[in-house]
Amino acid sequence: MSTITFEFHGQLLRLAGVSEWALPLAVPATLADVLDQLAAARPELAAALVRCACAIGDRLVLRREPLHGGERIALLPPVAGG
Repeated sequence: MSTITFEFHGQLLRLAGVSEWALPLAVPATLADVLDQLAAARPELAAALVRCACAIGDRLVLRREPLHGGERIALLPPVAGG
């Protein structure tokens, strides 16, 4: 079994109280699958996870993205500005 590491930014960093969190990954899995696992493990993040963008490296990824293990996924909450 492999792992996925989530990196928290912005509001998610404040809610989580840590900069990253690792979860075991049973393949095959999609990003949506592991986000559901993260929400179950860290319920204080669940509402914010619905609205966040996800990136692997410098590439934004869709929730249907297949994962293979070892990925670092940056979770980017929406930003408001004027």
